[in-house]
Parts: sequence; structure tokens; C-alpha cells
Amino acid sequence: MENQSIPYYDNLPDFLKAVKSIDSTNRCFATFPFEDFGGPGEIIPPFRSSTYVAALVTEGTGTIYLDGVPYYVQPGTVYFLRPWTVRSIHKQDQWRGHVLMFTAEYVTKRSVLSDPMREYPFYRKGAQPLIHITPEQTSELRSQFDLIAAEFAHPARSKADRLELTYHLLQALLVKSRHIYRQNLSAIDYSQPVSLVERFLSLLQTYHLPSNRQESSVLLTVHNAADRLRIHPHYLSDILKKYTGKTALQHIRERTALEAQNLLQNTEMTVAEIGYHLHFDDPSNFTKFFKSITGLTPRAYREKQYAVLA
Repeated sequence: MENQSIPYYDNLPDFLKAVKSIDSTNRCFATFPFEDFGGPGEIIPPFRSSTYVAALVTEGTGTIYLDGVPYYVQPGTVYFLRPWTVRSIHKQDQWRGHVLMFTAEYVTKRSVLSDPMREYPFYRKGAQPLIHITPEQTSELRSQFDLIAAEFAHPARSKADRLELTYHLLQALLVKSRHIYRQNLSAIDYSQPVSLVERFLSLLQTYHLPSNRQESSVLLTVHNAADRLRIHPHYLSDILKKYTGKTALQHIRERTALEAQNLLQNTEMTVAEIGYHLHFDDPSNFTKFFKSITGLTPRAYREKQYAVLA
């Protein structure tokens, strides 16, 4: 393990080069068969990326961890990831299917909508990111993924034409996926208060991202979040409490604890270094905070994780 926080990649070429040694000059869109991303038993350690992801697993089993939460993958699994979600993957056997990645800019520059990704419930903050679908649904989506891959690699078209056509095929994939998603999960009424919850939780997505490539993470407080959302801090906490059962401060504390857990598991930073990294002015305060959330001291938590992996 390296003495650094979880890596993040703000463009596709950097991500593909670092994670899979794949050279790519396209900064906005990429698609690959899962076979290009490793074989049985592969473990991809936690990372963040600026891309949206849509993926279909037609064969294989394993677990994908999103912000520390495990989701079981089996044949007929489709999942959708928002930018900056902390992601890691443990494959039990060979995965087959498709994974595609695209940036927000790739979609917004071609859409007439001001926020096109809100059209798709699986990309909203807090949405269920993974569903298991029927063989018929799997076949339908696999055909669309195949069309996208074929068009993206079409040898007789210019790059601009390929990206334009791929964009429209992507929209067809997302619309089909939305229909399947709603068949599997109840649709959510996104009223104005829920939109506020969404925007607050999106701030938490970038809570611990380094600012301008600096080593220190960005600090988010309740008042800072309220200022950025242009509402009163009390109103923010009231809305969050009503719709999520937790206040703004509880959300921030839990997100900080999650980041601490990721750093304890995946870096060699000392407990004191992690505390300072997360803006605690004294290591003992960090230890008390961590124990109040997890029930363990940071050192005990790390030792427990080492024992699990041993």
C-alpha cells in the first residue's frame, strides 16, 4: 500500500492507463468487453473517477463496492455509477459483458437539456445503482451494448461521426435501461425538497477530493454546504432529517468516517496522519470521533481488516 489517499482520475486516459495499462486518446467516451478488464480472482482496489459508467455482466460473479457498500454481481447484472463514487471490484470468476464510460461533458454538449443526466433515475444520488434483470432484458441490453461497441470502432467513419452516432446509441441504451430499471424498482417522485437532498448528497461526493491536486482534502461543513445551496443551515438539516432520517451533520460525520475507513484499509498512513488529513486538529479527537461512529478505535479497525485479509 502507498502512503496516499484513494486515487482519483479526472479524465479517461489517465484512468485507463493507471488501472489497466490501456492507452487511449479519447477523453470523453470508452467501451470495452469485461474480458479486457482482468480475469478470475481479480481485485481492483478503491479509486474514484470523473466518469459515468454503464455496465452489463452477462457471465461471472463477484462483488462491487460503492462507497464501501457491497453489491453482489451475478449473470444478468446491470449497474450504473455516478462520477466520484469510491469504487472497488472483487471478481470470483471471469466476467463477460460490456462496460462503457463517458463524461458529463460528452452528454451535455450534445443535449438540448440543461441537466440531461437527471432524466435517468439510476444516475441520481442515492439511487439503487445495481439491479438483476431477466434473460430477456439481458439480451435486449446486450444487443444495444454491441451496437455501441461496433459503432465506436467503425473503421470507415471519422472520429467526430463515430462519437455523434455513439451518443445517440447511448441515449437509446439509457432509455431502454430506464424502462427496465423502473420495472424492477419503484419510481421515485423527485420533488423540490428531494432535489435539495440530491444536491447536498452530491456535495458529499466531492467532500474529500483533493482541491487543485493538493494533498489536503476539501472541508465541507453544514454552514458551508448551506451557503453553496443558498439556503439556511437549519432548513437544510430539517429537509435532510425529513427525507433521509439524518441531519446534515450526521451525513457529514458518516461520510468522514467512511473516508477514514477507506484510508485505514488502503493506505499506510498513520492514524495521526489520517486524522490531520481529515482536518482533526488532534489525533485523540480523531480517535474519539472514529470510535463514536464505528465502535472501534482506528488502530483496532485497521488490525481487524488485516486479520480478515490474512
